Amino acid sequence: MPKPQHVGPVIRDVLRLARAQHGALAAIQQDWGRLVGKALAAHTRPVSLRSGRLTVHAERPGDSFALSYQRPQLLERLRAAAAGRVEEIVVRPGEVRRGRGAVPH
Repeated sequence: MPKPQHVGPVIRDVLRLARAQHGALAAIQQDWGRLVGKALAAHTRPVSLRSGRLTVHAERPGDSFALSYQRPQLLERLRAAAAGRVEEIVVRPGEVRRGRGAVPH
């Protein structure tokens, strides 16, 4: 039977990996109101960042259009906020959750 090991180092490694993978998305979500403006942030939400592709949910078609219209400027701001980890923005229809982790109005 293998000798028991402490879980502390394993937990630290898992947390470090999670921060590395999700830290940029968390920073974007936290700054979303400043990045796109409060009115647009109320109806849109960044939901994932994978391989440089930021996926944003938009509740209304007009909000999707607004994000698409300002894509070049937004991409510049996002690259600065996420240390260059955002290469592309994809806007999809979707629910914008309110509550824990949601962008305040």
